[in-house]
Amino acid sequence: MRTAALEVPAPHMFRRLFHLASPVFLLYYWVPEEIGTTGIGRQALLLLVVGTVFALDVGRIALRIPVFGLRKYEAGRISAYAWGTIALAIGLVFVPWILVIPAFCGMAWIDPLCAWTRRTRRYPWLPAIAYAVVFASVLVISGSGLDPLEIGALTGIATPIALLAEYPDIRVVDDDFLMTIAPLIVLWPLLAPITALL
Repeated sequence: MRTAALEVPAPHMFRRLFHLASPVFLLYYWVPEEIGTTGIGRQALLLLVVGTVFALDVGRIALRIPVFGLRKYEAGRISAYAWGTIALAIGLVFVPWILVIPAFCGMAWIDPLCAWTRRTRRYPWLPAIAYAVVFASVLVISGSGLDPLEIGALTGIATPIALLAEYPDIRVVDDDFLMTIAPLIVLWPLLAPITALL
């Protein structure tokens, strides 16, 4: 009897593994403001990475180069990887880490789960529970300093926003972008009032 992992085509498995591993890019927060004696700042490095991702993606589209792991409809448009890079870069530059880390981990780990639960009729309740657990756990583990009420409020707002952002099948903007940026846009202005009132 074949295992479920063997039934997943290689490009899909690669995409899922990339999703699950993508929070490694959050190591940006541990990069020094200025890198050694190079004079290169952390944001300059981020700009270089984002520019490289875009250059490769534009080149891929212009030259019609097939890339392993991309879906067919991504052949002539910006890839999910590039969309995810945009969302993360916006978060890293403009939004407090206390929101970026749980929102990005939520996208990375729950988006693949959403696709699976749709096929197994466990959507939306299983992704909602999983997203809430991931978001709240990351806030606790990351040393956010928030109390349980604040964590509960932020998680309670972020969870439906992220799942609503993931739900529509919009081919122009990828859900990797929407699932990260939508919770950040909503939570950022609410962070100060929530921490002041609760």
